[in-house]
Amino acid sequence: MSNNTTTTYSSSTRIALAFLMSLLAFAIMVGNAMVIIAFLVDKSLRHRSNYFFLNLAISDFFVGMISIPLYIPHTLFNWDFGDKICTFWLLTDYLLCTTSVYNIVLISYDRYQSVSNAVSYRTRNTGILRIVAMMVGVWMLAFLVYGPVILVSDSWKNGKKDCKPGFLSVWYILVIMSFLEFLVPVFSVAYFNMYIYRSLWKRGSLSREQRSPRLTSVSSSNCGNSLNLSKVAIPEPRDAEKSRHSERQGRQNSFLSSLSSQMNRSAVASKMNTLRHSDSVALHQREHLELLKARKLARSLAILLGVFTLCWAPYSLVTIICSVSRPDHQCPQSIGYDITFWLQWLNSFVNPFLYPLCHKHFQRAFLKIFCMKKPPVPSHSLSLSS
Repeated sequence: MSNNTTTTYSSSTRIALAFLMSLLAFAIMVGNAMVIIAFLVDKSLRHRSNYFFLNLAISDFFVGMISIPLYIPHTLFNWDFGDKICTFWLLTDYLLCTTSVYNIVLISYDRYQSVSNAVSYRTRNTGILRIVAMMVGVWMLAFLVYGPVILVSDSWKNGKKDCKPGFLSVWYILVIMSFLEFLVPVFSVAYFNMYIYRSLWKRGSLSREQRSPRLTSVSSSNCGNSLNLSKVAIPEPRDAEKSRHSERQGRQNSFLSSLSSQMNRSAVASKMNTLRHSDSVALHQREHLELLKARKLARSLAILLGVFTLCWAPYSLVTIICSVSRPDHQCPQSIGYDITFWLQWLNSFVNPFLYPLCHKHFQRAFLKIFCMKKPPVPSHSLSLSS
């Protein structure tokens, strides 16, 4: 942000912007602090996926604690940072924003592996050391993207009061940074989301195909048993005059014994068919519940991708276009350009509501933290009801 930004706003506009940004910073800290506290208080939340939510909440929390509070006095009220504070602010701001983006990619990758390689992925990635290594790896990768470039480049190209990295005037470096910070993450999350939707469609069609033969086989077996029973139930005609009394009695006894055995077999077969049908129904219900969970996961990933693209695409695209098309490789300072810059911070506010705060496990943890439980029933009401 150049120093010309402070001259385009009146004093009342700057005060209003400072107030709104302070509210945004406070909301970012509160929302992400709730996720962190819930994770620390409730031990049932400590499994692999929620550790990645914790990593995202930590990076977004410091965006509201460090990046925005230092931006307000420097850009809106023309406060001279100095060399050390400027370098610290640039490193922190770019590191935290990039870490937040890469945490979103890590969460999407975790969901992708949970759908594609559920059993093997759970067995290989349940250790706490492996999870922590993945969390630390996100921070290290985010630092390697921007840290060396900020430390090497000259951050004071336009005077001491203008605290911005020098690579903003080098178009090819800016294109590479935007590619690593925005294009690679958004295409990765889009690929994971498309794969999940495709696997859900295949699983849904396969379950429907498997369910129809089971029902036809059960009905055909029942029909066969009824036909066999009907065949046995009709005795052959006998000539009463030519048969003797003993033969008639023996035939009746043999017929009754065969009839009883056939009825026992048919009863056992019907019970087996009933058990098979109940097992198939239970299996279908389990498959249906798994599909519902996966569809809910896919919808949340789609919302996450849409919000991430909406918050990061404007600034990245505008910056790339300006750096390539303009002779000075700089975007003109305007309120539209500033809004694209502020949208990146808005993503840190939305993230805790997209994932953790909407999950039932985190909601139960929040209710436990704030003691929002149902009040106990008074003893006298219990005695009256008894």
